[in-house]
Amino acid sequence: MRVDAAASRVWKDRSLLPIAVATISAGLSFYVPISALFLTSRGLSLGDIFVLESILLASILIAEVPAGLLADRVDRRWVILCGFVFNAVDEVLFALGDSFSMFAASFFISGLGIAMLTGVLEAYIYDSLGEDADEASVGVWGHLSALELGAGVLGSITGGVMAIRDISLPASAAAGVALMAAVAVMFLPSQRPSNDEEAEPETSWSGLKRGAGLLFTNPILLYTAVASSAVFVIFNAVFTLNQPLFQTADVPVVLWGVIGSGAQLVAALYNHFAGSVVDRLGRRNGLLLAMGYGAGGFGLMVIPHPVAVVVGFVLVVLGMHARGPITRAVANKVIPSHRRATVLNVASTVGSVGGIAVNPLIGWGAERSPEATVGVIAIVLGLMAVSWIPIADRYLTEEQTGDDLDPEADGGPQRLDVEKEEGIW
Repeated sequence: MRVDAAASRVWKDRSLLPIAVATISAGLSFYVPISALFLTSRGLSLGDIFVLESILLASILIAEVPAGLLADRVDRRWVILCGFVFNAVDEVLFALGDSFSMFAASFFISGLGIAMLTGVLEAYIYDSLGEDADEASVGVWGHLSALELGAGVLGSITGGVMAIRDISLPASAAAGVALMAAVAVMFLPSQRPSNDEEAEPETSWSGLKRGAGLLFTNPILLYTAVASSAVFVIFNAVFTLNQPLFQTADVPVVLWGVIGSGAQLVAALYNHFAGSVVDRLGRRNGLLLAMGYGAGGFGLMVIPHPVAVVVGFVLVVLGMHARGPITRAVANKVIPSHRRATVLNVASTVGSVGGIAVNPLIGWGAERSPEATVGVIAIVLGLMAVSWIPIADRYLTEEQTGDDLDPEADGGPQRLDVEKEEGIW
């Protein structure tokens, strides 16, 4: 979809406009650049902060699958509203926090909010696009991602300025915009997942089994949903690994924030044109290019030169965000509407578990040699990119949809290797 068409649709569609407003509000996390300083100013240690991160992750894992199942049975807008309300409550608690227990409650509630939004919001957006969802989704998600990243740049700069005056101001401001996001999504139209009216009602357990069956019998879905979630963890490691590499390459500390904001801005501009990029390259090559940005970026960061490290960092951030609109569009196409939120949340959970296993390995490597660690990551991402080629060539088809692949259909999931029209992908 053309850039102007995607942007216009986001701001004119009453199902997407509240989400756009909420996305901008969510991106304005003013406290992110100084979050550690804020927490330590409230008496927490660095060890306490990592414990809080673990509480957040545990909360997400606990709630993610139930949230998906619920969203495939009730009006999805209420689940989304609960997610943003939880986020607002968490931000308020964070701003008012003065003890470990208050911050623990904040992080736990934040995890519940994230779990309610992970796949549910994605499912809502895709189904709200109607019959042309497959064609329009990349451009729409690209524009929404650009809005969030652009807001993140503004939030980082503004938050840093606020912190100079008062360390608590960024957290208070973030709480205010979180409340705005919750108010915005109150105006979302109702959306109930479409299903065969003649199908027999199923229990949550049977719905979960069928959703998981679809997930693990679909190579495209496995790659774009599960593997993608795990790969995101690898990409995200750049925000920790970049600091010792910046130091080694003598990148001035005063420029680190500017570089980070600049990288987000580049990613925002790229995703704004995501629809046009995919129209020109196809989804196969678009995702391959995004993975290539990441692999190449980590490879450049091995070189102890300021230009190489900075350019490499920007490429990694670009690749991390460029994947999203494409993987979401591909994955959602092959998921039936009435299982969309369940399957997406199960996939996210599996990917998160993989990420939990990968993170300690990255940390172990970073303690010994940050340069060697980013080199290994570059190789892993390169292999992941190469593995995408045969999967896309065989299974990425224009004709196949989620309704064709529903595990409850006679004979189970259908084969995915439908003959492709030449030149489409």
